[in-house]
Parts: sequence; structure tokens; C-alpha cells
Amino acid sequence: MSAHVNSYIALAKDDLAVAAKLMADHPRHAAFNIEQAAEKLLKAVLTAEGIRFQTSHHQLGALAALLPESHLWRADLMAFDDFTSYATALRYPKPGGGMPAEPEDADLKQGWSEVSTLVGEIEDWCRERLEGPS
Repeated sequence: MSAHVNSYIALAKDDLAVAAKLMADHPRHAAFNIEQAAEKLLKAVLTAEGIRFQTSHHQLGALAALLPESHLWRADLMAFDDFTSYATALRYPKPGGGMPAEPEDADLKQGWSEVSTLVGEIEDWCRERLEGPS
């Protein structure tokens, strides 16, 4: 597997591990790490497919939309767009200066589960895509 793809997947796993540890006491930070894991999985798939994207781009739906409509992972990765707001909306004061609401525990657990479920599958797919069947 390419170094970039491998690194994206390894970093996504790290983000998920951090999110799991932060969920109970620091839900905003857990949400951010869930978004980051989803973003890195998306970028791993795009990189494996040779699809160019701006590394500074963080809109998950827009990144997933770069995949062809028939792509195996497009629908799953498009669903990650729900996590895009976790990157900023929960980490900065509201426009009036107030604290952002904390994400719901159930939403965090579901998000973590959705991203976690795909890590191994996407890792295997990327390996096969780039190295061929073993």
C-alpha cells in the first residue's frame, strides 16, 4: 500500500482511539476526532483511486462527491457528511459568544461506530486496490 494511504488509515485509527477515550468527559473533542477519522478514510480512498483533492479541504460530502457515483464506497463515505460540522461548530464559540452545545452521547457513539466499522474494510480494499489480491 502507498505510504500516503497507509498513513491516512493509521491516523484515522488513532483519531478513533482518541475519540473513544474522550467521549465520556470531553464530547466536543471526541466529535472532532470522529470527523477527523472520517476525513482521513475519505482521503485514503481518494488517494488509492488517484483522485486529486485539496488536502486543506474538510467538507466531507464534497470530498465524497469526487468519487464516481458507482464507486463501491461513495454512499458510505457520503454519509460521513453528517460529521462535517464536528470539525468546527462544536469547537468554537457561537457567533454571539456563547458555548456551543455538546453533541448528544448517542450521536457520538453512532458516529464512532459508523466510522470504526469501515476502517478495516477500507484498509483491506485499499491494499487490494494498490497491491492486487493476496
